[in-house]
Amino acid sequence: MVERKVTKAAAKRDDYTRLQNLNALFSVIGSASTREETLQLQRTLSFMRENDDERQMSTKSFEHCIEQVVRFHYPNNRGFRFTHWNARCQSIEPLWVRASVLDFVQSFQGSTKGMILVSGLRETLKGKRRWTSRKELEYQELRAFIEDLVLRHALEDQDLSVLFF
Repeated sequence: MVERKVTKAAAKRDDYTRLQNLNALFSVIGSASTREETLQLQRTLSFMRENDDERQMSTKSFEHCIEQVVRFHYPNNRGFRFTHWNARCQSIEPLWVRASVLDFVQSFQGSTKGMILVSGLRETLKGKRRWTSRKELEYQELRAFIEDLVLRHALEDQDLSVLFF
């Protein structure tokens, strides 16, 4: 009898889960990929997780994989502008969040459409403690703060989206 170690992907908060979540979100919001292609990418990311002992990729590898997932879903739209804010690598103090978000909004000048991808926000707020209702409230307030900043500082003709994963 062969024993298999079974792990729940949903319980893990690792970079592969973040990439799978991003893949799933893109398939829902109208990417160019078919359902079968999206499932194939999910399987590929699962395979990568199974063959990697680390829970967290290097920042450079994670950024590269995010770019590949975006290009997978928007292959014909090379002009699709996006930027990624990895909250695990930045301070989440309000002043620093504000400065970072405004820098990202500024990077879209000259573009009419773009997307700001935000990852690791919940994990950064949690730290080494358990998730509480107070942390959930803080998380929701920080998300609303980021969304409001983008809305207030985007130009009238810009269509900027914020995607948390």
